[in-house]
Amino acid sequence: MNSLIDEADFDDYERHLRAFNRGELDPHRFVGIRLNLGVYAQRQEGMCMVRAKLPGGRLSPHQLRGFASAVRRYSGTDSVHITTRQDIQFHYIPLEKTARLQRHLGAYGIATREAGGNTVRNITGCPLSGACPAERVDINPYIDRVASHFVRHPLTAALPRKIKFSFSGCESDCANGLVHDLGVIATQKNGHPGFRLLVGGGLGGRPKEAIVALPFVHEAELIPAIEAVLSVHDKYSDRKRKMRSRIKFLVDRFGEALFREKIEKEFERTLGAYTPANSTLTRWRNPEADSIRFKPQLRAPSSQHQKNLNTLPVTVPNGQLTVRQLQCIARLMQVEGLTEIRTTQDQNITFFHVPKDRLGAVSIALEAMGLALPRSGDRVVSCPGTATCPLGITASRRIAPRLNGGTGDLTVRINGCQNGCANAAISDIGLYGKGRRHHGRLVPSYGLQLGGNGSEGGGIGINGPDIPAIRVPTAVKLLHDSYQDNRQVDETFSDWVRREGRQYFDGLLAHLTQVGSTELVFLTRDHGDSTLFKVESQGVGECAGATAPPAEKLLLDARYEGELAIAFEAKNKQADAGECLSNQLLFSGRALLELVDSNRDVSGFRELIPALNEHYGVQQEAIARLIKISAELSSFGESLDELQLPQLIEKVSDWSDWAAEQIMAVHDQPAPAAVSAAAQH
Repeated sequence: MNSLIDEADFDDYERHLRAFNRGELDPHRFVGIRLNLGVYAQRQEGMCMVRAKLPGGRLSPHQLRGFASAVRRYSGTDSVHITTRQDIQFHYIPLEKTARLQRHLGAYGIATREAGGNTVRNITGCPLSGACPAERVDINPYIDRVASHFVRHPLTAALPRKIKFSFSGCESDCANGLVHDLGVIATQKNGHPGFRLLVGGGLGGRPKEAIVALPFVHEAELIPAIEAVLSVHDKYSDRKRKMRSRIKFLVDRFGEALFREKIEKEFERTLGAYTPANSTLTRWRNPEADSIRFKPQLRAPSSQHQKNLNTLPVTVPNGQLTVRQLQCIARLMQVEGLTEIRTTQDQNITFFHVPKDRLGAVSIALEAMGLALPRSGDRVVSCPGTATCPLGITASRRIAPRLNGGTGDLTVRINGCQNGCANAAISDIGLYGKGRRHHGRLVPSYGLQLGGNGSEGGGIGINGPDIPAIRVPTAVKLLHDSYQDNRQVDETFSDWVRREGRQYFDGLLAHLTQVGSTELVFLTRDHGDSTLFKVESQGVGECAGATAPPAEKLLLDARYEGELAIAFEAKNKQADAGECLSNQLLFSGRALLELVDSNRDVSGFRELIPALNEHYGVQQEAIARLIKISAELSSFGESLDELQLPQLIEKVSDWSDWAAEQIMAVHDQPAPAAVSAAAQH
């Protein structure tokens, strides 16, 4: 049973899809609805990318069969794509088939809920969690608990922008918390298990390294600590400018000290409402001293901390798994008695709990499927680029097979634009697509980012020069060979890059950056393309999510306050509960005013009630109930009568539900433009 799946989601989506197809639903509203179930528009008209949500990247044989059968029935391709967030994506799904695909995946225990939109996205984890000799704890139970807690959560259903989590099982931070909105790292303090929280990292056009927001929270405090971070993001991030609404911009806006203060203040509130479990979620370990800072590379079979068991990494070329491979892997796992594989942030897969005497047989079976153990130089990762993404500028997927990390086994990551889906900024050699003009002609090119490392203690790569796309394979080989020839003993690529500095690389690659007018005939075509390069607008990319209507956002705020009130009641914190109930009523009333575009400043019941009378005068019964409840809340604030509180919670909830019904009845109606378009057809 997958706790992220709810059959009601499928019914709701199917209903909205039918309404959209009939022209009875505002198209902008439908975008938010489908994104919330991982359905994205491709650059090909009428086609969708659908993303499954796999916390920690874990997959069972049953789910593999589900992916295989779904591809056969619904996709225009014969494969699925592993992402750098350990998700799996379908491409070329006709919009009209997306509802049936959702139900099909749900039947196999595969969730898509909140794999897109301005929500908590898929939570990534250490590649060897549960097996790594250096881990303090198997992080997967915590990933599951957090994923389940925040799915359909009123606080996270309409955030200013998406938020990405990573969970690492020790201080090595193999899940790259340094470049996540929130990185959770298992640690200990005075012998007590807990977590360090990194906040405010991110990639994209303005990559930023996270700061330590909470140095240590006890294991039992993890959920309220995360909720505090989300609440600060929800309250303060810029909802009007999407390109500046990620949490990393809050750190810049407030400064590190004030940002931490706001996190700590919110943490005090969420911790007061939360009731932790009585025991630890799973067993913590005390790894040997020489295991600390262990860096698994997933490049060869590796001993687990469980006796006689091993992990087995497998390279998946271009991150593409075909129907046949999905079926064969599932069959192999069943035959070998293996229960889990895991997708990785390198777009590969790893087998777990393989007995040592079965490593050879499993490897041979994988080779028969067209899969193999990693080979030096194959650490190449790419996003889809112009193949399917509306924001793609260059053909990143086509150039990927032409690149190689060489005998130095360097990581090479290629983005088709600056958005960072392939994590170029934390690669040895990172590339992101752009268009550059030379002699008045547009040349497909890649910007370089060199020496990046996303783990705590690492850093964002330094910028290098821009290289025409056709010359990129030459540039990658030259960088590799220069490193091999000039590095010091045991010097990593990242350290070598920083020792040499930007000026060195400008000189090293200067002959590749210069473009003569007679060379344009060779350089104005992208890899695999016979036509002249141009940057085509394919509409608005949907990775930024859709903005929730203001009234619906206020309803979510009201619901969150209502849930906090119940939590405070359970802990006999009457004053806190009463404050939350007042907030719940105010948010619900303000939502009604948003519906009629009221611009009145409403900060309390004194302003709210006259405003509602002005716009909802025919609803005198409801307004009278509101006046009575607000008076009772005022009286309760003085008496804090615990016997009165349950009745108040029920009354406030009923009134908020009434307000929500009024709002949703209007929002489910078609927009005037949608009605007009439907009438014309």
